[in-house]
Amino acid sequence: MPHLIYGLVSMGQLLPKIPLMRPQLPAMDSLTPYLKRIDASRHYTNFGPLQAELAEKLLAICPRADSSSYHSICVSSCTLGLELAIAALDLPKGSKIGLPAFTFIATASAILRCGHIPVVFDVDPSDWMLKPETVEPFASELSAVIPVAVFGMPQDAQGWSRWSDQSGIPVIIDAAGGIGAQGLVENTTVVFSLHATKPIPAGEGGLVVTGNAQVAAKIKAMSDFGIGSIGPCLGTNAKLSEYHAAVGLASLETWTTQSQTRQALYRFYRESLVQKCGAQASFQIDRGHVAPCIFPVLLPSSEARDEVEAACREQGIGTRRWYLPMIQHLPMLSEVQVAGSVDNADSIASRLLGLPFYIDLDTHAIEQVSSLLGHTLKLEKKFPRKNTS
Repeated sequence: MPHLIYGLVSMGQLLPKIPLMRPQLPAMDSLTPYLKRIDASRHYTNFGPLQAELAEKLLAICPRADSSSYHSICVSSCTLGLELAIAALDLPKGSKIGLPAFTFIATASAILRCGHIPVVFDVDPSDWMLKPETVEPFASELSAVIPVAVFGMPQDAQGWSRWSDQSGIPVIIDAAGGIGAQGLVENTTVVFSLHATKPIPAGEGGLVVTGNAQVAAKIKAMSDFGIGSIGPCLGTNAKLSEYHAAVGLASLETWTTQSQTRQALYRFYRESLVQKCGAQASFQIDRGHVAPCIFPVLLPSSEARDEVEAACREQGIGTRRWYLPMIQHLPMLSEVQVAGSVDNADSIASRLLGLPFYIDLDTHAIEQVSSLLGHTLKLEKKFPRKNTS
């Protein structure tokens, strides 16, 4: 088992014997049929047949709340997909866009790069996500909202759809890790990631889905410098190449098996941690996760997180603090504004630790990690729970 063996890197440091993440893309043999199609067509980018097929097949695995027609556009990254979805709203420069305080930097940077102001809100303590009732008191100040499907857990698309209808404020769901789980509704745009670490990897890439045909046409045109757009349109180059589409299509061939394996590993991990750690370890409420690719655990306090982190480092186990520093504390995002208290987000961020998780992580390694956490947290009084969520 190579992931249980130390490896030397050029700087003389040791790689974790259980790394945090270990992306797995399709093997060469599974790519060959698609590469032959590229060779035969000599269509390498600019909306080739493979990316069109990928967009259609990815759309087919997205759950839908209604029988509406949906449109999917492949893009070169989820971040650019977010930028295009925001730009398609045609908001006045400097508009305020709501987002959760607990999210990856890309959600905020996409807003800023479109010339708008990110306004962060607190998240729910159980599923760690932004809810319509949290932004409602500030609705008159907002021009759009971008709720996030945190760690791939699906957002309540129907709830946001109802809120959008009532408020008149457009909603874009950042579902970077939520392909196959995040539901679709006609009046809400959803953006997915096809990054190498995501459930369906294309190496790099993204997918934008909308029920609005005009919005879809505009996003597609903007991804190709604005060429073909009806009316003035300032675009960029965000097209997905045929080679990335080939990787995505090959990944889709094993989607059912991969998602089932990820779910089984996720369940085993949680059961193992509950057995070893009891109430000292808690988790994000499952709202319908389909293919988890990150495993976060919530510890009793920031001191407990520090102790566990140090113990893992000593044993060669990779960990990560998701998402620190939080976006409102990053110097490069100084324009970010905060709406009200973000106590839940602060509490979660101060106690959360990402543990190793990937498709070929074996149960022995999971038990090793769980035992280490259980041993480190064995004295319940040592780490009294703070800011319980």
